[in-house]
Amino acid sequence: MRVVRFPARPTRVSDDVRAALASLGKGGNIVGGVAVLGVTPPDSDLVLDAVLILPRGVLVVIGVDLPDPAMTLTAPLNGEWRTDGWPLVRPADATDGENGDENGGVYADINPAVAALATAGRFADLVHGIDSGIGIGVVIAVGPFVETVQQPPEDLAGPVRVIYPSAPSMLAATEALPPTSRPLTTRQARTVLRGLAPSATELDDAVLSAEGFAAPNTDGSEAPVSPAPPISSATPPRPFTGAEQVTGSPRRSNRRRVATAAAALLVVAVTTVLILTVGSGDTPTPASPSQHSVGEEATVTVNGVAFTRIAHDRSTLCQPHHAVGDVQAYLTEHGCAELRRGSFTTVLDGRVVAVSLGSVTFTDDTVAAEFHTLAEEPGTGALTDTATQAGRWREPAPKFADAAYLTRREDTTVRLVLADPVEGETEPGDDLPLRVAQAALELPLP
Repeated sequence: MRVVRFPARPTRVSDDVRAALASLGKGGNIVGGVAVLGVTPPDSDLVLDAVLILPRGVLVVIGVDLPDPAMTLTAPLNGEWRTDGWPLVRPADATDGENGDENGGVYADINPAVAALATAGRFADLVHGIDSGIGIGVVIAVGPFVETVQQPPEDLAGPVRVIYPSAPSMLAATEALPPTSRPLTTRQARTVLRGLAPSATELDDAVLSAEGFAAPNTDGSEAPVSPAPPISSATPPRPFTGAEQVTGSPRRSNRRRVATAAAALLVVAVTTVLILTVGSGDTPTPASPSQHSVGEEATVTVNGVAFTRIAHDRSTLCQPHHAVGDVQAYLTEHGCAELRRGSFTTVLDGRVVAVSLGSVTFTDDTVAAEFHTLAEEPGTGALTDTATQAGRWREPAPKFADAAYLTRREDTTVRLVLADPVEGETEPGDDLPLRVAQAALELPLP
């Protein structure tokens, strides 16, 4: 999937949407298409978190910011939303009337789907004004974090999905689009892209074909796609298949040990990326000599902490499978002079801690500074773990879902380190992972 970024972020969850889409990588092996982020269509007051122009149709992503994280969100398209069993509320305005609570605050129950679907309906009118034959689906992306989203069966028969945006859930949500007899053509994709974002980079037939769109016939003609009816907030166009429950990948926004730890949570999405970068038979570019070593366990002690190396690798060209999220997108766009990664374990205070360390060197100090700033931002991704990619971890393998995360820049080199106890969750106030991460920043990489 190609990603075209605009600066607008209509909701806070926009950052999670961007990270999830960026982690999918280019090409049609996963889902294909073009994702336009933060787009404002011409002559419209709509500001959209994302629009996915896919070979199967167009998927609009509308962000909804929840007051707090939730384990379970019950989200009917018509009816009361509930978070962990409690009605979803917001501060009421003057139009809500009196609905006070026992603490004196005035609140109103809300269903964010109403406004989201109204926006989606207006967007659908724009798309069908460009090409009435394109099917449209809707994703309502909720955050800051929801472990499980529950939708009623009758809603799941339609084209709308409510999800916490992660790479797996965004992939599943593409099933919101009605099936078609053939993919959209490259001409249709360009027409929609120009209509929604005229200033976006022009993409030629070769690029769009690689993203799964149908190439023109030899005579230059293109067969039309079967028409699809427009979507509205009341009547979805047609049913689609999909799981009855979409589960997001774990994220604890309040458990960050440093200001950058949320980016580490995208490592959970690496499994999805690996299935398609390794399983599809992709190999490193010949022009990018790399070294990969596993099984050469060596122990190095840094600041009193003994680290045992599990795996390491080195490349002179940053490739998509080396990272996820916006970090991946930045490295793909700007490249690097050298990338070194290493996976380690240590035992401290009787607990086993897994460490994933990466070192990226650039040819330009300004680019290194920009990358360091990006890597420090929450939800922007992380370097992938080399031992995970090589299948070298012993069970239980680390997940890095609640890891301490530190970064450091020295001239043109940026280091990123994750440290996560292998078993058990880290409790608030437990500084063990942070102590390990601080020591790991000094580790030498072969």
